[in-house]
Amino acid sequence: MKEYIKKGSWNDRAFHFINKLIEDHGRDNPAYNPEKKPFAVFDWDNTSIIGDVEEASFYYLVTQLAFKINPEELYHIIRKNVDKGDFKDPYKNLDGNPVNIDQISADIYDVYKRLYGTSDRLGGDVPFNLIKETNAYKEFVAKMFFRYKAAEYDKNARDPYCWMTFLFTNYKQNEIEEFCDKAFKFVKKEEARREIFTSPEIESQAGRISVSYFVGMGDIPEMADLFHSLEHEGIDVYVVSASFIDIVRAFATKNSYKFDGEKVLGLRLAKDEEGKVIPELDHSYPLTQKSGKSETIKKLIQNETNYGPILVGGDSDGDYAMLTDFKETDLGIIIDRQRHGEINKLKDEALAGSSAYILQARDQYGKKFIREERSI
Repeated sequence: MKEYIKKGSWNDRAFHFINKLIEDHGRDNPAYNPEKKPFAVFDWDNTSIIGDVEEASFYYLVTQLAFKINPEELYHIIRKNVDKGDFKDPYKNLDGNPVNIDQISADIYDVYKRLYGTSDRLGGDVPFNLIKETNAYKEFVAKMFFRYKAAEYDKNARDPYCWMTFLFTNYKQNEIEEFCDKAFKFVKKEEARREIFTSPEIESQAGRISVSYFVGMGDIPEMADLFHSLEHEGIDVYVVSASFIDIVRAFATKNSYKFDGEKVLGLRLAKDEEGKVIPELDHSYPLTQKSGKSETIKKLIQNETNYGPILVGGDSDGDYAMLTDFKETDLGIIIDRQRHGEINKLKDEALAGSSAYILQARDQYGKKFIREERSI
């Protein structure tokens, strides 16, 4: 069989079935019709790259105080669409007492008011290197990450997923691109790790907390090569991500991927008449979550001039629908992560020898694929 992709660290099954798919649907197929091209669709975070572009952006946004919002705007955003009950285990304070959004948001608001207009990054004149040593900064950073990890969304909320994205409120398009260039360069240089954030011993409503947060991201050469090879062989490649479209495009159109921005789809935020982000979704587009990813494919990709998706790639339950909804799909690539949920049904099929699904392993902390089916 002809090899269309580089072997790299693809495991043997994955390498075989991907090459077979390209042979069956690409330009070498005598029935190939350039007027009705096949297409493939991939998730982005933890599928096409190591890490998550929104989590990387959030890390940079919080630790570098890169906000364009005032304390009242921040307070509104961190409480938006959140379940008001106590956070579930293990998200208690260090004394073992329960914590809820009212307490954590009050603490964040209190210290952000102190930082706002004081730090030279938030309209003040105190150098950032001095601000980083203050209890207010340490409290703010620790409790922002705790809020991200601990808070669950109100099941009755219309927009359940989008709090982290709303933190880009007041950013314009060009400012988001500039921010992402800085954030991605910063995080890609970081050693992949779980960083522990612990709040200082100061008076607060929630008490002292501690939380771990994964830091790290990187290109996956095998995925970049796969995307380029598919395009070269006449198979269009699209990204459908649950992350904010502007952030995904900022990464995907550069680095080793060089995507056409129009082929990168994701969550869309509403913007005001000046082009600034406002903390609301643009509901004229499907919400690119779970079944919304399939809806996005049907509404924004499928048309009379193509067919597919013949190939779908994902890593979690958020991708289960698009991995299983389309009769045209010949192959599903699943990047192995230790996740609970429906995705494990497809992993089991892959491990049992299914020709419909393949499983590919990675080393998250080494920021690379490994030539196995199950990840480290």
